[in-house]
Amino acid sequence: MGYLLMTFALVGLDQLLKVWVRASLTANDLVEVIPNLIHLTYQENRGISFSLLSQMPESLRQPSLAGISALVIMGLSGYLAKQWSQLDPWEKLGYHLILAGALGNLIDRTFRGSVTDYMYFHFYQTSFFVNNLADDLISIGFVVVLLHSFRQRHGR
Repeated sequence: MGYLLMTFALVGLDQLLKVWVRASLTANDLVEVIPNLIHLTYQENRGISFSLLSQMPESLRQPSLAGISALVIMGLSGYLAKQWSQLDPWEKLGYHLILAGALGNLIDRTFRGSVTDYMYFHFYQTSFFVNNLADDLISIGFVVVLLHSFRQRHGR
């Protein structure tokens, strides 16, 4: 129950941050958070990570991306329900972080037609990417599951 509560709390936080960004920033805004590393900005990403597939026709892109996201969420939820008793706390944490991120971005994609991105990562003049909390939750969850799997296989 605690993991599920955490998941919904993170989805709620993700959505609140996106609402705040849409209400407070414009596409040209850059608000410094950490000098020469992180700024806040506002972008609508119609594709997936790094704006991949954003040029795909709208009539194909939206149903495809929302459908794939929904299938991943259902598959992961089914896996968690079936395997719950065999998973250790680190696996549960990692998978629930992934689930929270996927749900956060699916909500955007379903109700807005795009995902709101706002964290601009760069190092001085070298730009890396713009993403959101949901993207970070997916990435962190994946790393947690991967590191746990590595530790289990190598007995550490």
